[in-house]
Amino acid sequence: MHPSTRSQLPASHAFWRVALRVLRRALAAAAGLLACLWWAYPAQAVPAFARQTGQDCIACHVGGFGPQLTPFGRAFKLDGYTLSDGKKHIPLSAMLVASYTHTAQGYGANNYMGPPPAGFSANDNFTALQQASVFLAGRITDHLGVLGQATYSDPGSQNLAWDNTELRYAHPYSVGATQGLFGMSLNNNPTLSDVWNTTPAWQYSYMAPPFGNNGPPATPLIYNLGQSVIGATAYTLIDNSWYAEVGAYHNLSTYWANALHAGNASLQGEAPYWRLWYSKTVGPHVFEAGLLGFDARLNNGLPGLPTDHYHDIGVDATYQFLNGGPNIFTANAIYMHERQDLNQSFLVGSASNASNTLNTANINVSYWLDNTYGATIGLFSTTGSADPTLYSSRTGSPNTNGATFEIDWNPFGKSWVNPEKNLRIGLQYTLYNKYLGAKHNFDGAGTNARDLNTLYLYLWTAI
Repeated sequence: MHPSTRSQLPASHAFWRVALRVLRRALAAAAGLLACLWWAYPAQAVPAFARQTGQDCIACHVGGFGPQLTPFGRAFKLDGYTLSDGKKHIPLSAMLVASYTHTAQGYGANNYMGPPPAGFSANDNFTALQQASVFLAGRITDHLGVLGQATYSDPGSQNLAWDNTELRYAHPYSVGATQGLFGMSLNNNPTLSDVWNTTPAWQYSYMAPPFGNNGPPATPLIYNLGQSVIGATAYTLIDNSWYAEVGAYHNLSTYWANALHAGNASLQGEAPYWRLWYSKTVGPHVFEAGLLGFDARLNNGLPGLPTDHYHDIGVDATYQFLNGGPNIFTANAIYMHERQDLNQSFLVGSASNASNTLNTANINVSYWLDNTYGATIGLFSTTGSADPTLYSSRTGSPNTNGATFEIDWNPFGKSWVNPEKNLRIGLQYTLYNKYLGAKHNFDGAGTNARDLNTLYLYLWTAI
């Protein structure tokens, strides 16, 4: 679930008293989180791509951690992850995330969030291992590279499953004075092949709490197929400015879906995907504007019935200020529109309407100082057709909006005497102005949108 539109921060004295009390709890938990990672995880190497290229992590990533890419990072990805310093490297990396989460309402047997996950409390949960990932990442040949990820999450799946994975081929070409790059991507998530932080696979927020809610409860289909499909795309970049990509996605077989703990997307046949963008660099300023689309038919195991048909189309834009100095500014925006022809769902009673629309918007701006101190504000919004069967709320509406605020600190930065220690501490607060069509009593049981507000503190380390 992915964020964007405006919300009002509560201003009552009661709110600030609660916020300060929760913040004190979070800061107290931070010491324990930091000690856990520091003693249990002595990092001895930089991530695989940094070793391969001989570059610092900030060469590819804004703030030194992914997924926000710099121009160098985008070029490295488009070129198939093949740039190398010519030495042999082990193409393995790992990532650990520990966290603390507080929700305004907390879990409860009789409230909207329901009972807590097994082994966790109703609120104020410290998760020593929210996520652990291992990466196979690096150059295979002069024109072929891989970025593969497997992740263990707790709470959640509590098993090791494949995560965002891509095998990429790239080769330059020229036609007269025109310089171009041709590439192909085999991946498991629509928009995973993209290089901008507007598209669903790479959209803010980049780290999310394991408890409570994280953005709108309803999003277009293109947001919800990661790891449950496999697809191939082909792309070209012309004069480092014009980009076009086309491809299609298909369900994993039952065997591989089970083996990879990936789930079943229920796609009927192939689902085409396309992407267009134009970018321009003017001094320290980078501009991008683009379009993307996805079209899919779903059959929920009911042969002989017409399929549900989803048509997704979006427009996006990015701005970056990177002049090699201490100040970095980025802004990302996307608007997605989905038309749903619910031919099957309507016939079997899974939807109240035969057709619906769903619209999402996500806007975020970030500032980084010395790639060490960062701040981000993200606004999110979902609007669409009321459908009481699809959206079990008092209003039957998917309409949700709110904001996410985050501050980040890379305590060792680039100046630390051991630059191979990669650690980020992030403090994030998500608030809801409206949830499922209402500010107050959206579920008919007295739950207000603000009851889902969430404070999230995380420690993220990588080797």
